[in-house]
Amino acid sequence: MPVRIALLTFSLLLGTAAFAQSPVDPGSPLETLDTEFGLADGPSWDGNGTLYIPDVKGETLSVWSPKERQRTVLLPSAGRISATFYRGGTLYLSDNANARIVTLDNTELNLLCQLDDTAKPAPRPNDLVVDAAGGVYVTITAQNRVAYINAKGEESTAVAAIAAPNGIILSPDEKTLYVSAYAAKQIWAYPVTSAGKTGEAKLLALMDDGPEKGADGMSIDSAGNVYCAGAADVWIWNPEGKLLAKINCPTRPINCTFGDNDLKSLYITGFGGLYRQRMTVAGVSGE
Repeated sequence: MPVRIALLTFSLLLGTAAFAQSPVDPGSPLETLDTEFGLADGPSWDGNGTLYIPDVKGETLSVWSPKERQRTVLLPSAGRISATFYRGGTLYLSDNANARIVTLDNTELNLLCQLDDTAKPAPRPNDLVVDAAGGVYVTITAQNRVAYINAKGEESTAVAAIAAPNGIILSPDEKTLYVSAYAAKQIWAYPVTSAGKTGEAKLLALMDDGPEKGADGMSIDSAGNVYCAGAADVWIWNPEGKLLAKINCPTRPINCTFGDNDLKSLYITGFGGLYRQRMTVAGVSGE
């Protein structure tokens, strides 16, 4: 009996240690893929060999092919698109300059929702995530809130008060909405009570790396580990808020997403362009 208890205790400790390990592949250094961007922002993977990358300063939308290791400009006059998210065969885009959420049909942008652009401060949509029902959660940074736009294009407020929300992502089971507060460098977790509705917030994590601002774009992997671009690194926490790793970037990171056929490549965008870091845990499919 004591031997069985000892073995069980050892097994539990081993499982805890394994869970707390860094998901970064130690044998794969960070790659620089492309530096020809004004400011590469929120990327997304379509599950079929294409990574979409908006250049918010260059006002273009590009596609990156890992197979060909080549970037092609898809929309040379896309405007200030700050983020993209691919879900259910549709690419959703946050049109920051025009205060709207749009979808892409070939090379045409179609309106999903026009935000009230007469409001003060202006509702400039920042980052977004799409749920299984086709509803869009989007951070409205200057208004200190998170909006929800259902599949019919109807807008409501999902989070009414959060200081300078920036990055946003859903847990794999869509029961938790994670939002980063840019200036405070905090990561908040909100229980999703129903589509577009959230409960009481919990502070998941804090970037305690000095005075530099920068809790920016977010991603998540299939284990529920939360990723957020900071002032110099991409930070990774487990669902309990334990820091697992930091990926140091040559230039300031802005956002990140998983891609490649096995969804084990973390693509990082930022001031320096596009980077890729191989991981040991896969991301979540948006198909």
